[in-house]
Amino acid sequence: WLDSLPTEVLNARPSLWWRHAALLLINGQTAGVAEKLQAAEAALAAILQGAEPDDNTRNLIGQIAAAKATLALTRYDVETMLAQSRRALEYLHPSNLFTRATANWTLGYAYLLQGDRAAARRVLTEAISLSQSSGAIFSMILATIGLGNVQEADNQLYQAAETYRRVLQLAGDLPQ
Repeated sequence: WLDSLPTEVLNARPSLWWRHAALLLINGQTAGVAEKLQAAEAALAAILQGAEPDDNTRNLIGQIAAAKATLALTRYDVETMLAQSRRALEYLHPSNLFTRATANWTLGYAYLLQGDRAAARRVLTEAISLSQSSGAIFSMILATIGLGNVQEADNQLYQAAETYRRVLQLAGDLPQ
């Protein structure tokens, strides 16, 4: 349906550009995502024309940044993951727990890839907490796997095994 919308409609509602990109990412597709996110930012800039964004617009800016961080994670682009995750956390509304969990997850993986396991542990634990609060099981699974990776890297193998068992419990009998 989103593919069928005219560009003018998408530009008038930049959240539709973001939603289309986010749905592609959720489905494991990365082709075209960067272009849709760039279109969302351009449409927002045209609407704002230098004015200060309201809370809803700030939240959309944060959602776009979180999607960019997720896309960067698929490419192991650590610098972009760090920058966009931090931007997301700066702009997202405090009540947007689901996307804040995603931004913490991507930030945690960036720290892990940099070798900063203490920072990775801290933000991945936050991602798990936010995922629990928002009911975002898939995000919780991803953040919990990340925490298990940190525990492995810290040679906390029994703890890592327990963490991975938790992932299996979260995934259930018919894994997601």
